[in-house]
This record gives sequence, structure tokens and C-alpha cells, in this order.
Amino acid sequence: MKILLILLLVSQLTWAQTVPDYAKEIRWAEQVEEGIMEGDVVWLKANNHEFMSIFTPSESNTQKTAIIVHGLGVHADWSQVVQPLRTALTQQGFNTLSIQMPVLKNGVESEGYAPLFNAVDKRIAAAVEYLQSQDLEPDALIAHSLGSVMSVHYLANNPQAFKRFVGVGMPDMTVKYLAKINIPMLDLYGTKDIQSVLHSVKGRAKAAKLNADYLQMQVDADHFFDEKDALLINKVGAWLK
Repeated sequence: MKILLILLLVSQLTWAQTVPDYAKEIRWAEQVEEGIMEGDVVWLKANNHEFMSIFTPSESNTQKTAIIVHGLGVHADWSQVVQPLRTALTQQGFNTLSIQMPVLKNGVESEGYAPLFNAVDKRIAAAVEYLQSQDLEPDALIAHSLGSVMSVHYLANNPQAFKRFVGVGMPDMTVKYLAKINIPMLDLYGTKDIQSVLHSVKGRAKAAKLNADYLQMQVDADHFFDEKDALLINKVGAWLK
């Protein structure tokens, strides 16, 4: 009986730790909607839950759209990496759709998000379906940090329509998925990146060795491209072209 009670307690604790913090998502959405300068909030649905996305139309007439996935514990208009890309790429022939990923309580590290990856897959799929319903093309998937782990999990385990993938600051958790991905891929990281990115440089290249269109690129930046937005935009934009 004691063993059963312990197992039940552990199960309940694990469940509690891996249920998305929907209240935090709502707070993020309220802040974004109040302060958004470019683009429009679009509410999508997956796992019986509505989540925020931001659609920003291209300055040119195009169907090509880049879906952008943020990193650990932030939101779809985060000022570092995410917002610069979602706005600047509209000047380079892309619409962008930045999507809110599930978030957990403060203090949960990237490894704690692994039980949510199937739910993440459904959010990315919902974003793709939305674009297709609008007669738009989900051309590129672009992700930062933990978002890149979520994205390669999706690419490795689901039929998908993307033609290319950009991972910015991809940590070691991405290695086990890269061998299953064969679309063109840019692995972009900084000389002053975080340790899980720098320590897995060779591992990522080895895992992706069968992908003839895999490119690993190091630039002079940190994990968040602080004060290097122009560098980030130029490198991603040039590769996409």
C-alpha cells in the first residue's frame, strides 16, 4: 500500500510539473497585445487550449512565411532574437508567424520541458494549418535555444511542409534529433554562447553529417545576440536567400 501511495504521489508531482503554466501565457499575451508595434495577434488552438501567435505581413507580395519559435520561458515577441527576426524578415520577402510555446514555472530548466514536446508538436502543426488555411506557405522554421530543441523534435517526428530550418543557439538536447532531418539547415551560434551550445558543436555536426544541406556557422555573439541584432538578421536573411 505504501508503495502504491508513493507511486501515486510521484505521478501527481510529475504531472503538476509538466502541465503548461497557462496563467503565465495569458499574462504574456496581455503584455504583448498592449505593447505590440508591428504585426497582429492571432489566436490558434492545440491540445484544447488557445495560444497566442503574432502574424506580421511581408512588405512584398509573397506567400512565403517563416514560423518563429522562442526559447526558454519567454514569449512570442521577446525582444532578444525573436522580435528582431519576426519584424526584419518581413523586409526580406517573408511573412512571419511567431508562436507561443508552452511555458513552465520559473526555475524549470530546459530538460524539464521534454514531457511537453508532443504538445509542442501540435502547436507547430496548428500554426502550419493556419498558414495553409490562409493560402500561405510555411516555408521556413526558425527557432532559438530551447525553441530549437522543440523544433527539431517536431521535424524529426512529424510529416511537415517546411523547406528549411534555422536553429539559433542549438543546445546539446538537439543532437539526438538532427540525424532524422534532411531539409536544409543553418546551425547558427555565437563565440560566447552558453556551454550546452559550445560543448555540442562537434556532436551536432556529426549527427547531421548525412544532411548535405547542413551548415554550421559561428559568429561573434553571445547566446542572445545582445547588441548584435543586425548580425543575426544579416546571417539568417542571407542564408534564407
